[in-house]
Amino acid sequence: MAQATSIAASLLLFAIGVMLTYEVVARYFFNAPTIWAEELSRLAMIWAVFLGSAALLRSGEHIRVTVIIDRLGTKGRAVMDVVALVFVAVISGYVAWYGAPIAWNSFERGRTVGSMLDLPSWVSQVSVPLGFALVAVQAVALIIARPSQPPAAATHDHIEL
Repeated sequence: MAQATSIAASLLLFAIGVMLTYEVVARYFFNAPTIWAEELSRLAMIWAVFLGSAALLRSGEHIRVTVIIDRLGTKGRAVMDVVALVFVAVISGYVAWYGAPIAWNSFERGRTVGSMLDLPSWVSQVSVPLGFALVAVQAVALIIARPSQPPAAATHDHIEL
């Protein structure tokens, strides 16, 4: 799951680069701006962020503030990592649960963003509950599969505060 979402997020980020490069060339070299590049790039960024979040959690690459955890021993770090993952799972599940009806309501009512493309609102809104649901599932999977070792992020370089 995390690898598929990571690939999708990467492809979306690449597409953003292509779209914005095309927009810059069209606008400044041919004086022919597009009506779609900025809006589709923004939509792709929203989806890339929420799809990539689960993969970042899995690999331990989310931003972490480790001022207190760094002072703990191995067992203390392991406990705090589980506590953090439980917190992430609960909050992510909450956002997914309460965010889904918002996207569904926009779908049912046919709401649009009111821009030049007039895209349906639910297209961007559904990324939030879906992305958070993926993060919640990933957090639970990490809790279940948790060995008694520090997380992957603890082995990476980090900034001391």
